[in-house]
Amino acid sequence: MKQSNILQTILASTLICLSGCAQNNQLAKLESHEWTTLTCSGFLTWHECRKEARAICPKGFYTADYLENYTIQRREMSVACKS
Repeated sequence: MKQSNILQTILASTLICLSGCAQNNQLAKLESHEWTTLTCSGFLTWHECRKEARAICPKGFYTADYLENYTIQRREMSVACKS
């Protein structure tokens, strides 16, 4: 009986979290921007990726889709320049 209650609580918590994410309207506004994927692999850090993004987007930028794989030392992120 206790195990059933724990599973129900976990399921309810997960659904609440997912519904909160689904209501994020900020991403819908960004779909009209042109997105560029930057790759900072090897010994380059996220700082170098952001530095490259600042060079491309001097007025600022939005970021999304962070990908990091420690095994092959690969980092990627998507950026969209602010207007």
